[in-house]
Amino acid sequence: IAPSLRPGMHAATFGGNPIAARAGIAALEMIDNDNLLEHTRHIAEVFRSRLLDMQKQCEIIRDVRVLGVMIGVELGIDGTPAVQACMERNLLINCTHGTVLRLLPAMNISERQVHDGCDILLGVLKEQTG
Repeated sequence: IAPSLRPGMHAATFGGNPIAARAGIAALEMIDNDNLLEHTRHIAEVFRSRLLDMQKQCEIIRDVRVLGVMIGVELGIDGTPAVQACMERNLLINCTHGTVLRLLPAMNISERQVHDGCDILLGVLKEQTG
């Protein structure tokens, strides 16, 4: 039906387009070709292990939630200052609901990067407790 449409006849805010569709296909091909789902499962366990260990060392960590590489670290204090302190150390995190540090690394993050990031985060959180 495309030949019968003229500009302004049909529009959609979330409508697909060939470029976006091809980008989506390329992303799925990369996930498959690079075995990123299996890698993500492994990395999630590395995060879980490190963060649970950090929870034992740092009393302000109340809960650790890991679903793939979507990670929440709930604090007993406001997490906003930790965001800035991490950024100053080249670690990008976010804080939601005032007390939940949100980590959303790329699926292809290396195990070394996970450990380096957790080291930075632990140092920042220990500074927050004084």
